Amino acid sequence: MIAEAFAENGLAVLRAAGIDIDSQVGQSRASLLAALREAQGLIVRSETRVDTELLAAGPELTVVARAGVGVDSIDIPAATAAGIVVLNVPAANTLAATEQTFALMLASVRKVVPAANALREGIWDRKPYIGTELHGKTLGIIGLGRIGGNVAVRAKAFGMKLLATDPFITNARAESFGATLVPLDELLRTADIVTIHTPLNGQTRGMLDASKLALLQPHAYLINCARGGIIDEAALLAALDAERFAGAAIDVVAVEPPPPDGDGAKLHRHPKIVASPHLGGSTHEALARIATELAADVASVLAGRPAGGAVNAPQASDERLAPFVDLAFRLGAMLPQLSRSSAAQLSLGIEGEIAEISSEPLVTALLAGYLQVVTDRRVSVVNADRIAQELGLRVEVKTTTEASEGYANLLRLSGGGVALAGTATPAVARLTEIDGYKIDATPSGALILTEHHDVPGMIGKVGTILGHANINISSMQVSRGTTGGAAIMLLNVDHQADTATLEALSALEGIRSVRSLELL
Repeated sequence: MIAEAFAENGLAVLRAAGIDIDSQVGQSRASLLAALREAQGLIVRSETRVDTELLAAGPELTVVARAGVGVDSIDIPAATAAGIVVLNVPAANTLAATEQTFALMLASVRKVVPAANALREGIWDRKPYIGTELHGKTLGIIGLGRIGGNVAVRAKAFGMKLLATDPFITNARAESFGATLVPLDELLRTADIVTIHTPLNGQTRGMLDASKLALLQPHAYLINCARGGIIDEAALLAALDAERFAGAAIDVVAVEPPPPDGDGAKLHRHPKIVASPHLGGSTHEALARIATELAADVASVLAGRPAGGAVNAPQASDERLAPFVDLAFRLGAMLPQLSRSSAAQLSLGIEGEIAEISSEPLVTALLAGYLQVVTDRRVSVVNADRIAQELGLRVEVKTTTEASEGYANLLRLSGGGVALAGTATPAVARLTEIDGYKIDATPSGALILTEHHDVPGMIGKVGTILGHANINISSMQVSRGTTGGAAIMLLNVDHQADTATLEALSALEGIRSVRSLELL
């Protein structure tokens, strides 16, 4: 269900994944609530309130996706309680928001808007619009995350001095941007320009109130391209009316669009304000990235796989871990399809440099994959841990930073009498071991695994039976213990084999077992 405008390239990604699309763009809330009854996924932007009423109207919802960064319009606790994955795309509009910050900053200090307005009225007069250079000025950055960090990098290119305040970053990270960490009050007292790049939450709502705004220098400018509500709007109006500092530039207000008599609208009309209608992420390039990345994540969740931008599930804190989250999910889904017995405990081994990173996203992903096979409940990365607890399923994690068998990083998963291992790159997951047999295979799609005697002709016999069944083999891996002893064959095939074909394979002389697997 598409509730608000969404780029066509994102819709194309959804259609390519076999997902039906119903657009409610421009329709009433009542129409949206009625249409949600049959929907498994919902994509919104900033204007649709995803509250308990809306969530209750979609009993089949698996995922709610926000085409942007902020998710304050979504009741995340309610979605989590319902097992619904909430997605956003926190990095897709980073460059756009960074550049919008500088657009408003430069427009403010160089008085671009009033000068342009004067020219439209036929007035050529430069004296009232003499501006200020950024070079040599001190920029105070509140929030040194993705966007704040990108602002810092570009501010250095302007020759600016940098101060930053952020309770969640280290001195080392600040220094890597050439910034000095200071308390908020010191930043406000010292900076020539202050720019905000924090999320809106209980700690930041109204953070810049009258007492904080009073700390700004008389010549200072305040820039907000983050979230409305971080600045006390009534206090900002009062400070500007009293000419306590030079001016402000805002891309966001607390209520969007603001009511005509509200503080947000008054700020938009104020002569000391440069304002834009929440354009931070509104570039053609950013909207295309947002749509493509979000649609791919939505398709992943609807297919039962982990997503890269889940807000209410453990996320990889380091980009090196991200491809191993997908690998953990695939190994988790593969294990019970090969298990010889049920398991109350799984063992996850993490080897290499990723062992130093929190294992929580890996554990959640493998449980999501495992539980989708062993239970008929609707499982996602949001509720996998809770369902595992209810079923009494535990995961023991063992870590070592030592490299194993020539791989920089490796995951080992065992349980139910089966042991698997795999590695990953940003582009692909690889299965490297099954029960001690070394292989190099792609753990995806339809697979057939045989255990057989290592004798001549076995590969040909298996291929002949699959050929007669019109089952194409896309890749094959064979591994043996000793010459003439036990061996395995793992086949990636275009579609699953039916019962008759599996029985024909099992009947071959020398075949010990045949198992059919399906991975998302």
